[in-house]
Amino acid sequence: MHKKLIVILFALCILPGLAQDQSKTSAKAPTNTELLAKGKVFFVKSNTFFVKKEELERGLLNNKELDRWGLQLTQNENEADFVLRVKRAAFQNNFPYTVTDRDTGRILIAGEPNSLGGTVPGKIAADIARKIKEK
Repeated sequence: MHKKLIVILFALCILPGLAQDQSKTSAKAPTNTELLAKGKVFFVKSNTFFVKKEELERGLLNNKELDRWGLQLTQNENEADFVLRVKRAAFQNNFPYTVTDRDTGRILIAGEPNSLGGTVPGKIAADIARKIKEK
């Protein structure tokens, strides 16, 4: 009799914890569109000598579409919602970039504009604006 009572008490203590764990795993992760909608503040990192951080910031701030969207820039990565990283493909005129959600680490936007026929900062800003508009 005591063994049955102990088993029942043990089960009553364990079952609520199991139900909570299942509800946590069944919670839906936010989509890229939802993550983009929640923030507006960018931190810019340039990993190339050919495009300076300040040039990228100027390109983003000068884009009318991003201005209407409410884009803001920060010098403090911890204050940013998103991190824009730019590099240059070796021996090419291509500049791969990613926009990453700082909290989740998920890549939300990526592209690889070419420097021919325009400035890279302007092309990156236009590409980001177009991709945000599409989402």
